[in-house]
Amino acid sequence: MAAPTPDDELLLILLRNLRNAAATFGKGTPPYEGIKTIVEDHLQSMKKKGLSTNLTGARQQGAAGYSQPPSSAEETEARELSGLLENLTLQTKKTG
Repeated sequence: MAAPTPDDELLLILLRNLRNAAATFGKGTPPYEGIKTIVEDHLQSMKKKGLSTNLTGARQQGAAGYSQPPSSAEETEARELSGLLENLTLQTKKTG
């Protein structure tokens, strides 16, 4: 398979953002759907350029940085925060 391109790295970042939006806001919400549309547009752009995806290569190339998988402590913290956010109630501030 070919070496990963900047398009692959961007796709990897967009997919991470989509996963974060799903965990934070839920699937079907405006933030999730907006990012999903961007992912679909990027994939269409890659297809028009005749590029195939190489996410595995992009992950391996970025393994020394932020692309490495989360540790179990990070996963535990994310689950705990998700649980707290599910019970969060927002109230609007009444003015004047």
